Amino acid sequence: MIRTLSPLLLLPVLLAGCGKNAENVAVANNSANGAAAVETFDESDAAPVGNDGVAARPVTDDWVGKWTGPEGLFLDIQPSPDGKPGHYALTNKDNLDRQGDYQGVANGATIRFVRDGKDLSIRPGRGDETGFKYLAGKTDCLIVLPGQEGYCR
Repeated sequence: MIRTLSPLLLLPVLLAGCGKNAENVAVANNSANGAAAVETFDESDAAPVGNDGVAARPVTDDWVGKWTGPEGLFLDIQPSPDGKPGHYALTNKDNLDRQGDYQGVANGATIRFVRDGKDLSIRPGRGDETGFKYLAGKTDCLIVLPGQEGYCR
């Protein structure tokens, strides 16, 4: 005979898996006007651990350097001054009126950061995805907002 459990009995078990652990990392991003936004990311997303117990090198480390957009827009990705693997110092001129500094964290094949209170991701792509004629046809690009914001080398 098969017994079934009431969904209410399973609720505490399900909720226990939803909590954050003590290894969470808070990332503060400073905008040009000095306001700070804080976003929390799980440390395991930032630095995957290999079979030997050592943090694996994130694929996003290959993106370190300056990426250019049209009309002087750019995204500069540098290793974070704290030296943590998968953490980055970002300088971004995303429009003609604003340049800001942000902190990014690797999350798989993306870098997550917060700008204007919005959780954004930087991912690899092609110039055609940026929405800019200036970048069309380029293949080594990073996309922040498809059709609106991207940068290429």
